Amino acid sequence: MPPTSGVLARSRRDNAFQKMQQRESAIYQRVWFITGSSGGLGRALSEAVLARGERAVVTGRTPERVRDLIVRYPAQALVLELDVTRQDQVQTVVREAIERFGQIDVLVNIDSFSEGLAKEVGPLRIRVITIDPASNNGHPANEVADDIIASVEADT
Repeated sequence: MPPTSGVLARSRRDNAFQKMQQRESAIYQRVWFITGSSGGLGRALSEAVLARGERAVVTGRTPERVRDLIVRYPAQALVLELDVTRQDQVQTVVREAIERFGQIDVLVNIDSFSEGLAKEVGPLRIRVITIDPASNNGHPANEVADDIIASVEADT
């Protein structure tokens, strides 16, 4: 018969709590690289990811439209200009993202498919999600953003 002292029971509870904390800290340590963040779905996804405490590389052709995210999330957000059709920008932005956060875990490519971006992040073996922004079938951008996050969490 296993012992049932208070010390052992507390130990089991503490162990369960520690496991839960480890899982949460692993989730919230993800780094998202989101293209097309200047508006619509990209903006909604960036805000949702950052609001959850995760880190995000927020990119777009007009980064000034999302600079407010740096003010709200200075430790979590990196806002960079990126036109995914310009290989020089792709290389620079991916390098800056890794220098800042040490990794990229999830790429959500909302802008358009970019061979250059695929080539840069391919060796990182990360989760890549490519979305046609016109394909949300009239669903609000924040709902689609929540679905994307749920999909990534389901795979974690």
